[in-house]
Amino acid sequence: MHRSIRYRLESLLTGAGEYPEVKGHLAHCKSCVSALELMREQAALLRTLKSEEETEPAAGFYARVIQRIEERAKDSIWGVLIYSPFGKRLAYASLTLAVLLGSYVVTQESRDGHLLGESVAALEVHYHAPVVGDRAHQRDAVLENFAVSQGSIQ
Repeated sequence: MHRSIRYRLESLLTGAGEYPEVKGHLAHCKSCVSALELMREQAALLRTLKSEEETEPAAGFYARVIQRIEERAKDSIWGVLIYSPFGKRLAYASLTLAVLLGSYVVTQESRDGHLLGESVAALEVHYHAPVVGDRAHQRDAVLENFAVSQGSIQ
């Protein structure tokens, strides 16, 4: 479809305007004429579908849809776990176990000092000899640092 037709397509389909240049183009271009006629036919079909009254589904339609969804959901393995009393008990037991294990881990870690950073603070208090100088001084500094860190861990 050419640009001159495309820009005035809405007014051509509704018949709102007369454009001499468009009429001249449609007299020579068969592809634009066929595209415009096809769109007019589709517009007419859409107008016949549109009615002033909205159609409602038959009585009980929504109830049947819900019933069918529930029937199919119960047939799956997940339906057995979700809809049965056993599945609900299993979910509650799993949640309780997760809360208990989580609280146990938090209590143990805080008791050991891992959550509060006490072990890092304790290591920072100890003196660390700088590892500088010749080989003999470096070796002595490394051994001293090792001895200090071994003493603080025990």
